[in-house]
Amino acid sequence: MCSSDLHEVYGPGTEALFGRVGLGGGWRALEIGCGSGNIACWVAEQVGPDGSVVGIDNSAEQIQQAKRQAEARGLTNVEFQVTDAYSPRLPEGSFDIAYCRLVLMHLAEPRRALEQMRRLVRPGGRVVCEEMDLGVWLCDPPSEAMNRFFELNHALGRKIGEHFRLGGSLHRLFRETGFDSPQVHANFAMAVRGEEKRLLVMTFDQFAPELVRTGLATQAEADRVSTEMQELADDGTTLFAFPLVVQVWAEA
Repeated sequence: MCSSDLHEVYGPGTEALFGRVGLGGGWRALEIGCGSGNIACWVAEQVGPDGSVVGIDNSAEQIQQAKRQAEARGLTNVEFQVTDAYSPRLPEGSFDIAYCRLVLMHLAEPRRALEQMRRLVRPGGRVVCEEMDLGVWLCDPPSEAMNRFFELNHALGRKIGEHFRLGGSLHRLFRETGFDSPQVHANFAMAVRGEEKRLLVMTFDQFAPELVRTGLATQAEADRVSTEMQELADDGTTLFAFPLVVQVWAEA
């Protein structure tokens, strides 16, 4: 899934979330799984020259894209490092806020990563996560192709050991990690027309080869679902509500 297209859909809700948690000038922020740097660069602009941002990702290619974006935007208060969520190699208690979006759902041990995020913020700092629940979405009028898209997505998640419905239980994961009073909000983006409607079919086309390879779908079925989803994306009378993203945050 292209991070820029993803940000077009979920970015406004993410920016509103940072307002709710009180992000302000001078904050020291960390983003886990920063990808190409869209959020980290936006946060760097919000915290200003007296603040700082560190973005980490396990993809060297993504980190290079993030560095180029920061340079293009003239940002000098953000840095990017190649490392992972389990072993971030950063000083304990060195951040005011640690954040991730759609990262824990792809990890075999999401609690272990959340524990690291808690370790890295100061006492009273914020830990903020956004994770999908692929069981909550909408297509109106209803579509069999869209139903099959989500069925296949769930099946692939189970097969590869990822947690595509983590959003709905994210608040419990916070409590299991030792947070007393996690706060919860929803990022439930919708569109009737526009380029963002193509996000789901683009996502399907990315994971379709794995569906065929693992025997979860035939090539003919994958082609049919892709074609029908593209038709839905082009139809300005069909409403998409993209998969629910649950936002959870708490003080460390």
